[in-house]
Amino acid sequence: MAVTHSTAARNAATDAVTALIGASGRLRFRLSGTVAAPGTSVANLALSATAFGASATGTATASAITSDTNAAGNASAVANATLETSGGTVVIHCAVAASASDVNMTNGLTVTAGDTVSCSSLTYTALSA
Repeated sequence: MAVTHSTAARNAATDAVTALIGASGRLRFRLSGTVAAPGTSVANLALSATAFGASATGTATASAITSDTNAAGNASAVANATLETSGGTVVIHCAVAASASDVNMTNGLTVTAGDTVSCSSLTYTALSA
């Protein structure tokens, strides 16, 4: 039997995780890394003061995300993204690919110095139904 969670439990878990990001967190695109050692950041996008709205059916949607209009860039492909506090503590670490990933980049995985990197939408789900 698969583990399932009530909507209330999914909402509580998702809201607890997104609350850890706090005010003025960051979405960073990185070349590689883990939660403990997140790796080189090639783009740094500012999250809104309230990063995510309240969870509904276990999923929270990010508020507006400010583009990085002068990305640091690198010749290597982006492999990961992190959501972190304004102080740089990683809260969420996830995979990045062109499609079928945690985060999908639609204009290629390589960010060149000076590029503008934007995020049109972002959701987070802590637990499966």
